[in-house]
Amino acid sequence: REDAGAFVCMANRDAPEDSVRGGMAYALEEEGKSSKYLDKLHGDDLYDEADTIYAEFWNAHRGQGATCDFGGAATLQEENKTRTEDYYTDDYYNVMEIHTFPVWKIVLLGITGLLVGGLAGFTLAMKMSPKFNRAVRSSVMLRPVTSSKVFRQSFGNLIDVGYTGLSIDD
Repeated sequence: REDAGAFVCMANRDAPEDSVRGGMAYALEEEGKSSKYLDKLHGDDLYDEADTIYAEFWNAHRGQGATCDFGGAATLQEENKTRTEDYYTDDYYNVMEIHTFPVWKIVLLGITGLLVGGLAGFTLAMKMSPKFNRAVRSSVMLRPVTSSKVFRQSFGNLIDVGYTGLSIDD
């Protein structure tokens, strides 16, 4: 739990001020900082400054084996971290990009599918059903289409030789 940051190195409030100053001087001198100002600190000011110095030193050097003792002037205390609302972020959004498909494309695809499907169905019916083929070829409405050379080459092979058309009398 120490390595997870659940503890903080703080001055022992029961330790004499001279011991606290000695531990602070050691930590500052190890960091190459001046410790001359420590003689002017007393009481809560001394202990508050010691909390900062001890915590910084211990956090910087605990990986190399430093302890939070400083000759009995400091102690590890469990830190009760209370997180404020600002700590937690709600800025994560599950972003889903929605690209709308234009209506005109949907209509165009629908019409194209209808035409292709109808043409495929018509072609299959003309090839597979001789009765349907005869009915289409004898239709008055489709006469210009059915009498064309392309139509006759494509679908004409299904009509019996000598076929004259459908009669209503049959």
